[in-house]
Amino acid sequence: MLFNSYPFIFIFLPLVLIGFSLLKAQYRVGFLILASVVFYGVWSLEHLGLLLASIGVNYLFAKKMKTKLWLSVAIMANLLPLVYFKYSLVANSSVVLPLAISFYSFQQIAFLVDVYQGKVRLESFKKYLFFVLFFPQLIAGPIVHYKDLLTQVERGALGNRAMMGSGIMLFAIGLFKKVVLADSVMEIANSAFGHIETLSSLEAWVGIVAYSLGIYFDFSAYSDMAIGLGLLFGILLPINFNSPYKAKNLVDFWRRWHITLSEFLKYYIYIPLGGNRHGRSREVASLVLTMSIGGVWHGVGWTFLLWGMAHGVLLVVVHFYRRVGASHHNKTHIGGMLPPYFKIFFTFVVVTLLWVLFRASSFDEAMNYYGVLFSFDGDFKYNKDIIIIAIGLALVWFMPNSMEIVTYPQCKPLRYYHALWAGILSFIALKMMATAPAMSFVYFNF
Repeated sequence: MLFNSYPFIFIFLPLVLIGFSLLKAQYRVGFLILASVVFYGVWSLEHLGLLLASIGVNYLFAKKMKTKLWLSVAIMANLLPLVYFKYSLVANSSVVLPLAISFYSFQQIAFLVDVYQGKVRLESFKKYLFFVLFFPQLIAGPIVHYKDLLTQVERGALGNRAMMGSGIMLFAIGLFKKVVLADSVMEIANSAFGHIETLSSLEAWVGIVAYSLGIYFDFSAYSDMAIGLGLLFGILLPINFNSPYKAKNLVDFWRRWHITLSEFLKYYIYIPLGGNRHGRSREVASLVLTMSIGGVWHGVGWTFLLWGMAHGVLLVVVHFYRRVGASHHNKTHIGGMLPPYFKIFFTFVVVTLLWVLFRASSFDEAMNYYGVLFSFDGDFKYNKDIIIIAIGLALVWFMPNSMEIVTYPQCKPLRYYHALWAGILSFIALKMMATAPAMSFVYFNF
């Protein structure tokens, strides 16, 4: 069930909110678990069994978690289904990847490691079910930590009405981003990648910038809607998206883009591999390997692996560059003299060029697209795509982000004009949904 669909907005969500508000506090967790099972089952009843089996098996692993060997076995038990389905998808395009398998696998691996390290204490199966299944974050994150979520439930956060206004505002912003912005620019990108052989160089640049904006608005929209839905039930989910195209380098980018995945990669892969504690060579190898794993997590194939490796290599370059700058006290070093807007633009261009690997269906297609990009020839016809791209870039670079608008996570009381804007954005998005089929979020594919 898509957040940006009429059944979710006008049937599922109202029924869940009404049922939730009518129940006594002690029944609300169980009700949300049931609602989450329905939410997932409507999308994929076939794979609901796999999700529930994964939860049951991981709970049993956690109950017996005592040795490092047992932890290793538990991690492999989570990775094997993930690897099986992703490689089966490559071998046979008719295979359907279980919805959210990448997210709930990583979330449960983090939980198992935390249990092994003594950071969390295993409690009731009911609480564990809620931790994994809570529907606002189930499909595409954010990756939530058990302690962070359950602490809120235990202190009675469920049903906190003070945050509902911010939740509605965030959901409206996210819905508008998805339906009006993301889907519009994605049409431009899909057209470009579908007709590479006929593109001029400038049209190819428009296409890849459109994809860069499309995946930005798409994932930003989902993050807004997930956090907004959490607020409707009194739950603060972690910020997962913080204006990544305002980043001044790639390190800054990964601190802003898919924040909870970046933290997972850092704390559960990069640091265990050695991080920066065992010399420069080990640091370089750990960083490139970690980002390569992050690339393969998104999809199986050379393009995803190369996308992750490229980010890893460039992160090494950024770290080296910053160390050189620090040794020169940032006075004579060129990095200290560049204006912030140039760093932001340069980082955006680098990230956008790497999205070619992410979007292309094959290595050959990616190379063909790069060839057109840098051929600098062909005719370019002015059209409305340029205006759409310009508006998108202006929103990305010059407007406050959603979390700033609603002062998340403080969620200060909103003013009357926030309600007006929420109504306008929702009306426009709902009207567009009436004439165009709902498109799934990009990260639903992972």
